[in-house]
Amino acid sequence: MIVDRYYYNQLNKNEQIIYRCFYQGIMDRKDIIPIPVKGRMTQEVFNRIFEAMTRDNPLIYYLNQSTCSLATDVLGHTAICPQYFFSRERIHEYNRKIEKAVNELAADLKLQEGTEYEKELKVHDWLCNFVSYDYDGADINDPVRFMEAHNIVGVFAHHRAQCEGIAKAVKVLLNAVDIKCIVVTGKADGNGQNGPHAWNIVNIDGKAYQLDITWDIGAGGKNKDRMAYDYFNLTDGMMYMDHTPDGKLPICNSLDMNYFRNNKLVFNSKTRLLAYIDSLLKKGEMDFYFQLEGRLKMKDILKDISDLSMSVMTTKGKRNVRIQHIPNEKLGICWVRIK
Repeated sequence: MIVDRYYYNQLNKNEQIIYRCFYQGIMDRKDIIPIPVKGRMTQEVFNRIFEAMTRDNPLIYYLNQSTCSLATDVLGHTAICPQYFFSRERIHEYNRKIEKAVNELAADLKLQEGTEYEKELKVHDWLCNFVSYDYDGADINDPVRFMEAHNIVGVFAHHRAQCEGIAKAVKVLLNAVDIKCIVVTGKADGNGQNGPHAWNIVNIDGKAYQLDITWDIGAGGKNKDRMAYDYFNLTDGMMYMDHTPDGKLPICNSLDMNYFRNNKLVFNSKTRLLAYIDSLLKKGEMDFYFQLEGRLKMKDILKDISDLSMSVMTTKGKRNVRIQHIPNEKLGICWVRIK
């Protein structure tokens, strides 16, 4: 297991000292954590350190992020005054349950076996299959539900969470099998809205990639009708079409481990794409998932696929054919099902 503290390394030396004291105090469940700084610490500096620590350490799920405050005495000594969601005994109990859940999951999915790409794929698929987006997790009038949805407790204890909880669980699982992974926060454009969001950057075979499992969970539908890989190992240019991150991040400019590239599902020729789909239809395959590049237009391609599917299915004696498709226009990705 690696300890991947990317955000710690972005702080200056004084901020790193505060980070370490803060972290140790939280681990010891202290109510007052003296900070070795001269003079008053600004709220801006504190916020930067606080965000770095909580992003780096998703196992600190019991810290109440909204009520953590600073205090300064008459002599100018500064301390952090955290508040915790649970008692020391309850935290110990939760820790054992989370550790057990992570270890069992790692064993069941055989996360110690295979390439880094294969390990990442296993984590992605498990989350998409068994974790749901917690739409009620944003309700601040239900503080326990809100806390669980934004932390790993929601994923490992209840199999439901919001984006922050999912991104933190991804980091825990991948770090557990020695894959570098960080939590990214920012904003994203989805369903006509621009709002706060969290996702990941992973390091696979020495190269960084953007990964948003929450959006792949959403693309699969509430009934888990399909497995989506639209946001599996993207470049910055692709991800930032609808995601805007906070702060400085590793550069992601490789497509080597992108899902569609790695599985040879990228097409820049209409002839080659239709030949591929024709071969699958004749084998009885009814689902198609691909990415377009170059000058190919999604609308035209979907019409060609519809015509081809109707023709092939008619030759098989099936005339009542329905075609379902879910396009991701920004990324040129489309999923098609013949019914």
